[in-house]
Amino acid sequence: MFRARTRRLSIHPREQLLLILVSVHLIFLPWALGTMHLWSQWTSLGLAVLSMMVALIPRMYTEDHTGETSFRLVMWPKLVHFPIFWLGLAFLLYVVCQALNPAWTYVQNERGVWWMQGIDHKGWLPSGVSVPMAKGGPWARLIVFLSVWLTVCALWVGVTRRRTLQILFTVIAANGVALALFGLMQRLLGNGKIFWFYESSNPSFFSSFIYKNHAGAYLNLTLAVTCGLAGWYYLRGLRRLEKSNPAGIFTFFATFIAVNVLISYSRGATMVMLLFLTGAIAGFLYQQITSPNSLRRPIIMISLVIFFGYFLKTGLEALNTGEAWSRFSQAFSSEDVSGKARTKVTSASLEMLGDHWVKGTGAGSYVFLFTTYQFRHAELLPNQILWEYAHNDIVQYPIEFGLLGMLLPLAAAIFLVMRLVRNFFWDNPLSICLLFGLGLTMGHAWFEFVFQNPAILLTACVLLATCVQFNDFEETATKG
Repeated sequence: MFRARTRRLSIHPREQLLLILVSVHLIFLPWALGTMHLWSQWTSLGLAVLSMMVALIPRMYTEDHTGETSFRLVMWPKLVHFPIFWLGLAFLLYVVCQALNPAWTYVQNERGVWWMQGIDHKGWLPSGVSVPMAKGGPWARLIVFLSVWLTVCALWVGVTRRRTLQILFTVIAANGVALALFGLMQRLLGNGKIFWFYESSNPSFFSSFIYKNHAGAYLNLTLAVTCGLAGWYYLRGLRRLEKSNPAGIFTFFATFIAVNVLISYSRGATMVMLLFLTGAIAGFLYQQITSPNSLRRPIIMISLVIFFGYFLKTGLEALNTGEAWSRFSQAFSSEDVSGKARTKVTSASLEMLGDHWVKGTGAGSYVFLFTTYQFRHAELLPNQILWEYAHNDIVQYPIEFGLLGMLLPLAAAIFLVMRLVRNFFWDNPLSICLLFGLGLTMGHAWFEFVFQNPAILLTACVLLATCVQFNDFEETATKG
């Protein structure tokens, strides 16, 4: 007997529009130099506002969308019942309070020398710094956080179909491949400039990112998406007895992205990539061993290993990745100057955290206030006049927001993770890969400032929230 093919329901036009807006937004972020400049952050906020507006417009569903009766759906109640909406709003108000209650102000003389000067403020409230917006500070960071909050809320409210998320994940994976391809062309044919015409402020750039470590971290996020899609399509194909499915294509994408993480010369990203691929391969082998004989495909497994192993070997040889491996091995060398300097900065930053652990120093304040602690450590002075970042987000974020501020995003993360646990995320390869990749990116943030990059921060938050949504849809479909 053959099961009759069910009619695929169409996605509501407003949900399609939301998908287009969010896809354009997520594609834009990395290509806009990692969204590290104010103009791109304003653009990101504009796209996030548009997405939220579209998500909140009431919808009229017909039989083409439901397969049953027609009805009108009001969207705002779903937003009101979304805990992250309120937690995010509280966090944004906390940042605004820091911005409106500065304890230090930026002063610059006619020779261009600047310093931070203490001013009167309300000591019982969270405080921050008053600096020109063009130089960063709380208002610039607020733009980024607003974009993250609005985009996550828009997706949570406006997405009602699993297929919408499938398309969104595919867009992220394809964008990762495009960035990797651009990085490859840059390595082979580049002239020392991003896009062949933009003079980077950092000579250590890769693809469209000003900083190679940010490029590697972003590519690792897309690697998690591609591996997750490959695993999900593979298992779905086994259940449906499909003759072919896109799993092989996404495996190819993953291999290509992994090669480009290596040639980005980002040591931290390379370590994360190797750990992730080791875990992904181990998970695939475990699935093959524990599956019933009828669901095993040893020929496919062997063929994929041989084919992509050969591709990986050929690609590495063609790209002359000896320099990449040489840079990577330096991370474990006693002569790793960069690693030693970051360890010292982390130590000094922990002193700063000890002084401001309750309410923090204010969003975007680290670069302006760390100089005091830098001058206490003579070893930090010769190599770099100004440390813009702690190269450790796990320490820098608590420094700026304190315990009171960090409780809010931590509560949001706990809510999402608990929801995943409740819906048995470990049965879904896409959820496993996304969580594993996000977890390793958090580990990467211990020795790098990956989440100071808006493209990485927003994409990571979107992936966590949509991972929960996708798992919810999967659980609903299973029960149905």
